[in-house]
Amino acid sequence: MNRAFLILILIMSIIVFPGCSQSNQTGTGNHKDSGASAGKDNLRIIFAKNNPENVSYEQHVVTLWEQTKPLLKEDIAKNYSDEEYKKLGADIDMAWVNLQIHSSLDHAEEMENHSDVPFNNLSGDVLMLIDSLYGTRDLGKVEGREERRKNLRQGRLEYKINQFDKILERLK
Repeated sequence: MNRAFLILILIMSIIVFPGCSQSNQTGTGNHKDSGASAGKDNLRIIFAKNNPENVSYEQHVVTLWEQTKPLLKEDIAKNYSDEEYKKLGADIDMAWVNLQIHSSLDHAEEMENHSDVPFNNLSGDVLMLIDSLYGTRDLGKVEGREERRKNLRQGRLEYKINQFDKILERLK
């Protein structure tokens, strides 16, 4: 069941995000102050599908989460435009999608044998949080995305971060 879910995510990411890795390469220098990426070398966060590190799936998740957390906090504190949020979120979203792809290819057995359900759902939950903040998959109205960002600013982001931290703390 878990493997089928990951394969479904892999297929959806290939269909939905065929050009996401190139989207940041066309940025201009005038967005540099807002944190937008101008090229692959300037990405704020990255996780390669073919990540060569010889570590467990758990360690990949912990490491990527520790890189993601400060970006979420930093970005929610700013008052970016909707387009700027989408640009800022593209590399974060892609890193987590790539983690899921990498894990389904290189850590499938480890993931199948993991019994902690909240941990097993964590990467999907993080992607939902990323979408709430950045609107990376949201095709709806800007007002809806702004309302979700407002809720995140009013404590929902800290709540979710604490919730995810507790899940990862249990692994130690």
